[in-house]
Amino acid sequence: MTRLPLSLSDRISRSSRGFTLIEIAVSLFILTLVLGVLLAPLATQTEERQAKEAERAMTEMLEALVGFALSQATPRLPCPDRTSGGAGTVNDTANDGIEDFNSGTGICAVEDGNLPWVTLGVTPSDPWGNRYRYLATSAFTNRSPATTMALSSAGNIKVCAGAPSNAVCTVGGVANSYVADNVPAAIVSHGKNGFGAMNSSSNVQISATDASTHEAENAGGTYPYSLVSRVRTDSGSGAFDDIVIWLSPNVLFSRLVAANKLP
Repeated sequence: MTRLPLSLSDRISRSSRGFTLIEIAVSLFILTLVLGVLLAPLATQTEERQAKEAERAMTEMLEALVGFALSQATPRLPCPDRTSGGAGTVNDTANDGIEDFNSGTGICAVEDGNLPWVTLGVTPSDPWGNRYRYLATSAFTNRSPATTMALSSAGNIKVCAGAPSNAVCTVGGVANSYVADNVPAAIVSHGKNGFGAMNSSSNVQISATDASTHEAENAGGTYPYSLVSRVRTDSGSGAFDDIVIWLSPNVLFSRLVAANKLP
């Protein structure tokens, strides 16, 4: 049977039916793939920018620590701001950004807490909305009547690398090489995942249950303190996005000696 040519009205009717569900699904799938390819590099760039922003801020914090020590009649580093407890006094209130210490003994309330951002006049939180963690050795933070800083003072903080070696810097039962030892003070940003960090909005510590071994070490409060500093990575159980920076005792001593603050 010979088919008659479609009339103009039939052709218009057929063309106006639009795409089928299958065609729409395929189009959406392709669009999703394209967006994924385009957005992934943008997300990576954002994370890298935030990490560099945190590193710059932390470098300025080290300078602020040295400046604080230089400004004291008897040189010392500031105490950490405690993250919980406290008497509620001007120098013993948790999460207020002011260093916490016992004025009677001259000793810090804690050696591991928030960076005292108000005392130092620095930014209160990292790019991910968490407090910067601050660890400080009492030999460098004591004020009178406690024994104060001297050129013979030694820190109790050590910084370890991630690669196993035959050195004695042990993290999670694995020997690692030292990056630094006898450190007076260190600052930590717990990165994007925030495991172990104190959230700046809620003042609640983020659980480190899912943290990798090295991130868990940085989230812990073991004494003497050991921290891990290594290349950031997103690889599963070995993920690591912490940023660790520390104050060299030699840098601190040289600045204090040059300013006639020591010996």
